[in-house]
Amino acid sequence: MLELKDLPKVANELFNALHEDELQLIRELYISCEKDNLEEVDRLMDMLLYDVEDHFSTEEELMREAEFFAYPMHKAEHDSMRKEIKELYSSWKSGRNTKDIMHFLKERLIPWLLLHISRWDSVTAMHIGD
Repeated sequence: MLELKDLPKVANELFNALHEDELQLIRELYISCEKDNLEEVDRLMDMLLYDVEDHFSTEEELMREAEFFAYPMHKAEHDSMRKEIKELYSSWKSGRNTKDIMHFLKERLIPWLLLHISRWDSVTAMHIGD
């Protein structure tokens, strides 16, 4: 699991704070899944759904305000991950399989987040500034 210190930094502190908060939530969710603490996983899955939407919509609002040239492409990546997380959430609510969540976090969400920060958020942050 990714450590906070290994999370790439960008040229905007709000973006960095959003990423750190999200990673902390992902880590807590992963640990709760490992412990098979279903009540905590339930709570954290609810939080993840809310947090991702808050994270992405905050970035999107800043991009629109700054008239960021690549807004449509950046938002499209957000929309794709929004869909995947909603599907994971639905799957969790119906099947309550912690292994599916752990697999998604480790094999899909963390790699996606690292690539997304490197490819989109770094450029966006430079355009927006701090």
